[in-house]
Amino acid sequence: MNLKDNAIVRLTERAKRPSGWVLAWSAAIVIIIVGGIIGSLVGSAVLGNDKTSPLHQYTELFIFGFTLLALFVWVRLKEGRPLSTVGLCGKGGARKFLLGLAIGAVMMTVPVVFMLLTGIFEIGGSAHRRSGVSALFPILPLLAVFAIQGTTEEAVVRGYMLQMGARQLPGWVAILGSSLLFAVIHVTFDPIILLVLFLYAVFACVVALQQGSLWLISGIHVGWNFFQGNVFGLPVSGHPRATALLSIGPAEGSALILSGGDFGVEASLPGLVVLVVALVVAWWGIRNRPAADAWPADRGPQP
Repeated sequence: MNLKDNAIVRLTERAKRPSGWVLAWSAAIVIIIVGGIIGSLVGSAVLGNDKTSPLHQYTELFIFGFTLLALFVWVRLKEGRPLSTVGLCGKGGARKFLLGLAIGAVMMTVPVVFMLLTGIFEIGGSAHRRSGVSALFPILPLLAVFAIQGTTEEAVVRGYMLQMGARQLPGWVAILGSSLLFAVIHVTFDPIILLVLFLYAVFACVVALQQGSLWLISGIHVGWNFFQGNVFGLPVSGHPRATALLSIGPAEGSALILSGGDFGVEASLPGLVVLVVALVVAWWGIRNRPAADAWPADRGPQP
C-alpha cells in the first residue's frame, strides 16, 4: 500500500527539513511523555490533585495543551512547517468536526444502550460528585476539554506519526506501527483493551487518510470520549469522571469482558464489535471514495 500521494501525507512536502521516520516517531513519543508530565505538574499545581474533584478533569487542558504546544515547536523549528500541515487544515473543518462528534456519540451510544438492555449495565452503577440535572450545565465546558484532548492525540499520532511514516515506509507498516504505539502508550497490557485500542487507531488512520485531514476523526474521538465519560458516566480509558449527566455502570455480577469494568467500553466485547464494524465501513469508504489529491504544497494549507 503506497500512501505517498495521499492528501494528508503530501502535506509534509511543506517541510523544509523533514525528519526521518525513526526520528519523527521518537520525537512524537517524547512529546507525548514530556507534554503529559509538564501538563500534569502544572495542572495539579493550579487545580489540585484531588481526582474526585469536578475540577480535576480540567487538568487535561494543561496536559494536552502542553503536548500540542510541544508538537507545534517541533514541526515549526525542526521541520520548518506550520502545525496546520499535520492535517488541521482544509475547507469545512468545523462542519466535519461536528459531523464526527455526532458519529462518535452514536458509536458510543450503541454499545451502552445494548448493555443496558441486556443487563450488563445498569442505571446507578457508577458514582460521581455531580450528576443528573445539576451536572447538565457543568458538563458543557468539559466538551472543550475533550476537544483539546482528542484533537491533540489525533494531531500527534494520525497526523504527524502517520504522515512521516507513510513518506518512507510501506503504507501498511505506517498504519499498523503507529496504531500499535497508540495502544501501548495507554499503559495497559490487557489483551482485549490493547486489541480495541489498536483497532480504534487503525480505524482512525483509515478515516484520516480517506478525508485527507484530521477534522472528522478528531470529532469522532471527542464524541466517543465525551459521551462515554461525561454523558454516560463511564470511565474513559480507565479514568473515571467526577461530573456526568448519567450514572451508568456495570451491573453486579456482569462479566468483565462484557462490561469493560473500570476501564470503560474500550475494554468490552460490545465496544470491540462496534469498532470492527466502524473499521469495515471506513475501509469501504477509502476503497470506494479515496481522498482528493492534496493541494499544491507551495500554496500552503487550503483555507
